[in-house]
Amino acid sequence: NESNCSNDSFSASERNRILVATATSGTCSLLFCTLAVVILIALRLYKHLVYRLAMYQMIGAWLQGLSVCLMFMLYGYRSSLLYYRVSCKFTAFFLQYCIWVKLIFTNWLTFHLFCYIIFFKNFKRLEWLYITSSFVVPLLFNWIPFIHNNYDISGPFCFIRTSREVGCE
Repeated sequence: NESNCSNDSFSASERNRILVATATSGTCSLLFCTLAVVILIALRLYKHLVYRLAMYQMIGAWLQGLSVCLMFMLYGYRSSLLYYRVSCKFTAFFLQYCIWVKLIFTNWLTFHLFCYIIFFKNFKRLEWLYITSSFVVPLLFNWIPFIHNNYDISGPFCFIRTSREVGCE
């Protein structure tokens, strides 16, 4: 039933204003993360594992900012156009992926700092695990919403539709 779909709860004007605000915040995130990574590199702080972990976290935040900026492609969204449906699914997948990358990096950074502070252990040898697991693990399950075609418009954004939104086309 079309009237039960969450994307009907916003007018086109409201959706577009939300998308502009979201894209603006994503752009700010891109700029600040780029600046922070450039400063880390210029000061050669990447030689220390903790700063590299922070840099990986900022790269994850940069990717998430990019995924939020991609939401702006939905400005003027019309489900009847293939471009919007395909870009919505890609954007939803990419946002979900970036959220998980940041979450896993945050867990690794917390684990590393905890071990360093409490046990005075520096796990430099685990850096490859921090990086690969943070980028690969989300790929293991973020494809699942494609099975039931659940990446789609959800409210003003593209994300995973709730069970009550499934069937809203």
